[in-house]
Amino acid sequence: MNSKKVVLLVFAFAFLANSAWCADKEEPASPEALISRTRSQEEIWTDGTAPMLMRAELQVFDAKGSPLHGDYSLDWVSPSKWREEIRFGKYERLRVGDAKGYWQTSGLKYQPEIIFQLDTLLHLKDALKVRAKQSLGKVKDRGKAGLRQKCTEVKWTKGTERIMCFDETNGALVSVEYPRGENQNPPEISRIEYDDFKVVGEKLIPYGIRALKEGKVFAAVKVMEIAKITEENPGLFNAPLNSEFWSQCDDLQEAEAIDRIQPVYPPSARANYEQGRVVLFAVQEADGALSHLTIIHRAAPDLEAAAVEAVRRWHYRPAVCGQTPIRMEIQISTDFWLRH
Repeated sequence: MNSKKVVLLVFAFAFLANSAWCADKEEPASPEALISRTRSQEEIWTDGTAPMLMRAELQVFDAKGSPLHGDYSLDWVSPSKWREEIRFGKYERLRVGDAKGYWQTSGLKYQPEIIFQLDTLLHLKDALKVRAKQSLGKVKDRGKAGLRQKCTEVKWTKGTERIMCFDETNGALVSVEYPRGENQNPPEISRIEYDDFKVVGEKLIPYGIRALKEGKVFAAVKVMEIAKITEENPGLFNAPLNSEFWSQCDDLQEAEAIDRIQPVYPPSARANYEQGRVVLFAVQEADGALSHLTIIHRAAPDLEAAAVEAVRRWHYRPAVCGQTPIRMEIQISTDFWLRH
């Protein structure tokens, strides 16, 4: 065999070996693939899941660290047939689903901030949602407490909204971080942690969920039971008396603010170094106007007045199901922040 043939054979062997190595090497995970994997194995309330019931304990810790207790229950037959109850303190809310939305009764004419926050913990589907005008960042490796994670940012044009981290081994969502925005107070939820995963049917479900603010746990959900419904009670799924209907759909196009007046920082508040966040409950109506404005997170009185004065003039392009504008209960945050 001449030298040219030897060289060619060596080159061919090296090429084939390198090709085989590249074929065996795992392709880097895309952020879309991470989210898709988690949805497929953690979203239990979907078509194809047998009728289930879920019971959970709720805890919210006050400024002294003392727990306040509540409970949550979900009786689920299908995406169009379910009953959800949340009870916390003196507040109670009941929702009964149908094909186009849900019927709701509530102990108040508004929804407290803590209920919005508990909803965030309870509904994993919302944590994984990426909105139309958001983008995903590159997947980055992270190690924490011996756990290998893959993380991706969910970004608006002007900054990062949240960072989702997934267990590299099983793909489970283990945390969601909400970074502090520029010229803003700390977010009300800075981090959500998921743990105590258990297999339910073919799904991997977190039985422990915690919300933290600046490193301290202030709310927690402990799932006590997820089990198959052995005998269905049809009466549970009737529309409650004196209930109000709210439309809901999978292909929801979210509302978009088109007239958004920036609150004016009151001179007296600046002089007194007053700052903080004002959170308002509102109903975004089908015509884009806001109604039922209620302060659900307080600050100094002059800051509250400035926030209400601005927000009451806001107008939205309403949320839409298909081609139909719908009403929605929302919360609106306004920050008053002084540079130090």
